[in-house]
Amino acid sequence: MPVLFDDISNWGDFVSYGERLFFKEKSTVYKQGEMGDGVYYIEKGLIKATTVNTRGEELLVNISLPQQLIGVQAMDNVVHFSTTEAIKDSVLYFFPCATVKEIIHTQPIAHRLFLKTVTRQMGCLIDTIHLNKLPSENQLAKLLLNIYDEFRQYEIHLSQKDLTKCTGLTRVTVYKVIKKWKEKGYIETSSKSIFIKNHKALKKYTEHHI
Repeated sequence: MPVLFDDISNWGDFVSYGERLFFKEKSTVYKQGEMGDGVYYIEKGLIKATTVNTRGEELLVNISLPQQLIGVQAMDNVVHFSTTEAIKDSVLYFFPCATVKEIIHTQPIAHRLFLKTVTRQMGCLIDTIHLNKLPSENQLAKLLLNIYDEFRQYEIHLSQKDLTKCTGLTRVTVYKVIKKWKEKGYIETSSKSIFIKNHKALKKYTEHHI
């Protein structure tokens, strides 16, 4: 079991309000520029969000894991700022905007959970401006710490293969970075997880180039 810093509810407590959907690997959940009509909760799988800038370059915005919400901008009647793709077979729950408003109105914890998601996603969008210009080590550190900060747990359920698919970095590049961090004692790995042992060391990669 992962070691948690705090034990709070998540949007999974409200799945009875939503519609269960299955997305096969490489299928699109929603596209950049589309007007959304609801929010998605990830029960199982892995979702990558990318955006295309004015120069036509595709940039990685974020990696979303189980227990996270995506597509929250639909609640403000704003078009999606990113395209989301299932990196592996995934199970999501869809909540129409009216249903989300009902949950937030009737369930006090839901409002805090929703605001937390909005804040995180806006931060990820801002990070995108810089993330894709960083060296590979800095990119990987930032992505891992985004997840670490979201879940407040040391164990991150991503494999090296997942990181390769999500970031667009080569398998060799990801392998070399992970190997270096293991040798330095920053992380440990298993076949399906990365265990952060020294988050402060990784955080240095997000503050400046090393």
